[in-house]
Amino acid sequence: MEVNFTDDELAEAFSVIINLIADDAGLSDRDRALLKRWRSSKMKLGTDDMTDFVRRANEDFARGIARRERSQLRKPDWAD
Repeated sequence: MEVNFTDDELAEAFSVIINLIADDAGLSDRDRALLKRWRSSKMKLGTDDMTDFVRRANEDFARGIARRERSQLRKPDWAD
């Protein structure tokens, strides 16, 4: 099975996660603003950092799926 996230999908997920961290981590207003500014400047669509993030996320996801498929193949039938 092959799953690849698009740049838009991961940018939106990244934005949601960063906003949740910024709002729920008890950061000061200054630190929350710095985090959101970093996200909006460094991790926007088309930047090298976002392209690298998308590539790595897709590779990590593919590795996780492959590992899960491998472990299911080695699982004995009687171990359900």
